[in-house]
Amino acid sequence: MVDTSQNGFALRIRQLLPDGWFPAAPAEGEEERAPVLNALLQGFGSVFAWVWGLLGWTNQQARLLTMSGAFLDMFAADFFGTSLPRKQGESDDEYRKRIQEALFPSLGTRPDVENTIIYEVGRAGRFIEPRNAADCKGVGSAAAPAIGGGYGYGASGLRYGSRMVPFQLFAQLPAGDTDPPSTQTLTRIAAVMPAGTIAWTQDVESLDG
Repeated sequence: MVDTSQNGFALRIRQLLPDGWFPAAPAEGEEERAPVLNALLQGFGSVFAWVWGLLGWTNQQARLLTMSGAFLDMFAADFFGTSLPRKQGESDDEYRKRIQEALFPSLGTRPDVENTIIYEVGRAGRFIEPRNAADCKGVGSAAAPAIGGGYGYGASGLRYGSRMVPFQLFAQLPAGDTDPPSTQTLTRIAAVMPAGTIAWTQDVESLDG
């Protein structure tokens, strides 16, 4: 393997000098017989080693998988403008993963909406599709909630289902308040929803109850 260190470049330059002009480079353990020449060549070697390292680093910044630092931020800005900034304290690997997901997004599924809310709020939300029995459960009663699979009138977690409202989703976002969801959150949810569907969203203090 080629030695691209400072000393490696200095030795390569020394080998190009005419024979007999200067003493040969010392073998391992031998004393340097041309210290002034060696000092001069080490200076050249330092510059060449720095340039070589810079070329390697520059090559890494030309590929998303290997770029780092500000180059990742510039890559995201080139493709997404201001819509995908780096989060406070976010590492290069974490940011790279989000960029890759944004370049090749998964769209139109419930997990996509769930992941968007986790990204926006930092926690998983609650999702209720009126035509999804797993979300709404069966209808029991407070006296015998097991009839409804553990849910029922007066029982925690009951949601009313309906076959009359297809392509709709109710989402509760555990934002810690009851303010309306931000425009940014609504826009990002809409961006991953299938065409012709509706997501009714609500900020809640918690998902208990």
